[in-house]
Amino acid sequence: MASLGKRLLLGSFGAGVVLVLSCGSPPAKPPVVPVSDRCPDITKADDVAAFDFVQEHALSRAAADRMKAAILAGLEVEALAEKLDADLGIACAQIVHDLGKGGDYHSGLEACTAAVKAVQEARAKLGPKTQTQLVVRKPMCLVDASLVTKCASLCDSSVPSEKAKSECAESAGRCDGDCEGGCEPKGPASCGGTCEGTCEGTIKGTCGGRCTGTCDGKKVNGPCLGVCAGTCASAVEAECKGLCNGTCRLTKAGICGDGVCAGKCTVELADPKCAGEFSPPAVSAECRARCDLAVMNKTECGLPQVGYLVVSPSAKDAEAMKAAIDKAFPALLKILAELGPQGAARVQKAQQLIDAARASFKEIARSGGNAPAAEAQLRKCFEEPFKKAVAAAAAAKSSIDQATGVRDEATKAPAPAP
Repeated sequence: MASLGKRLLLGSFGAGVVLVLSCGSPPAKPPVVPVSDRCPDITKADDVAAFDFVQEHALSRAAADRMKAAILAGLEVEALAEKLDADLGIACAQIVHDLGKGGDYHSGLEACTAAVKAVQEARAKLGPKTQTQLVVRKPMCLVDASLVTKCASLCDSSVPSEKAKSECAESAGRCDGDCEGGCEPKGPASCGGTCEGTCEGTIKGTCGGRCTGTCDGKKVNGPCLGVCAGTCASAVEAECKGLCNGTCRLTKAGICGDGVCAGKCTVELADPKCAGEFSPPAVSAECRARCDLAVMNKTECGLPQVGYLVVSPSAKDAEAMKAAIDKAFPALLKILAELGPQGAARVQKAQQLIDAARASFKEIARSGGNAPAAEAQLRKCFEEPFKKAVAAAAAAKSSIDQATGVRDEATKAPAPAP
């Protein structure tokens, strides 16, 4: 009986333990992370770069970097679109007017669209038997050699500094030793290589103006679509027996004097700049897009020398078109040189990435500890700025396409007469 009572007591005690455990408090919920109502000043890159999205908007570090890079890319593309609107508006309007057309234009895109039409009409007058060639002395284009490395370090904090580093394919600066590559002196100088510019002497190569001498071995005193041997009064890319005014592509290493050497130097370059493409840093796609746009915005090119060759039965119309293009095209080609051959594609890529970030506010907000509040704040701060940046990118892409079309139209084969 005593043992039975003891078992009952133990059983009751055990049940009590079970009862106590089953009535215990549920696990505490994690605290809700606060989200501030602050937005960075999106008109200032420094303010965006310094804004702490992790603390202010409760985002993960990776999501914060993505937002920051997309916002900075938007700033760059808006600056580029504004610059193109002004610069192309002037350059393309000049082409239209020099080709004898009137009109006032309210944007770079509008002016370049009119310029394409004006060049088409001018070419149509020349007839289907016309031959043309555009000779361009490529300008030297320079940008801060550390630009991409600095840019990459600001928009992707997850990447170690050594991986964010970007090297330039070709450096340029003053060379106090021997230069190997291209030399651009401050004035006319002898050139031991290919002269791209004008030559005060005899040449053998491409002549963008009147060739006096022989053209492919035949006597000529006019345009030469082949190899000119003699003198040339306009842009050349040729061997120059005299003084070259432009860039000398050196056959072998030599003294560049007080000019700019683009390539290698036997001693360290003074005041080095980048004169070529940058290697892509190992950062996010949004960060790379922003840095590509920054390069386009910061690159400075010299004014190209242009020579337009026209061989046409309609001599008067040919001369008028040559005079207009020789005068008006340098400003247009300077802009295209600063954008680079990948300019339109890079703007389009930035547009896609900014639009994707705008469509991902919900996903980005879930990376932290207060998704509903974070999403609402992201939309409040960045919905309209992102829409504006996407529209600016589309306008910039269209302007670049039309400007490229103006250049290409000048050398397109004329349509056959109806």
